[in-house]
Amino acid sequence: MADNFDFDALAKSWQQQPADEAAPSTADLAEASQRLREQKLLMYGEWLGAVIMAITAVWLLFNLPGWLGGVSALFLALGALSTAYISWQIHRPILAYDNWSSNGLLQFRRRACQLNVQHYRYTQLSCLALLLFTLVLWILHLWQLDDTPLTMLLFYSLIVSPACVFGIYRLQKKVHQKAIELAHLDALAADFD
Repeated sequence: MADNFDFDALAKSWQQQPADEAAPSTADLAEASQRLREQKLLMYGEWLGAVIMAITAVWLLFNLPGWLGGVSALFLALGALSTAYISWQIHRPILAYDNWSSNGLLQFRRRACQLNVQHYRYTQLSCLALLLFTLVLWILHLWQLDDTPLTMLLFYSLIVSPACVFGIYRLQKKVHQKAIELAHLDALAADFD
């Protein structure tokens, strides 16, 4: 959903609607249909990522013996399972939505906003998992439990970890924006009640 939604214009247009509401036209539903297509593609993309993570986890178990392979496979397997589950939980309510009245569209937008916040929070947790994985790599290296390649340590320490910290910060700003949008949507929904 766009972060620059004009709530004042929406409130004004709804106040001017006739009491006997007509069924929405194809033009009225164009944006919602586009959003549903994007949501479906995003869900399929996340499922593909989960399948790739699961395949990689199995490959690591058989081709990288020792602690490093086991820990890497565990993180990837947990990531694959959580990605598939969270993706289904977040995208399914949007894809199954079918009430396209004015109030229904408002409820759809509210629910999509709430689910976007959940998705941002999940992505933040994924970034935290990558930071934890980096810490585990260093523990394996310092305790000499396994021969962790220096390039892998440097990659996760100097590239992945800073990117994750920055990602968590940016996602927190998006959560704040969505909280403001959700407050506006809640106020509009109160007008319908």
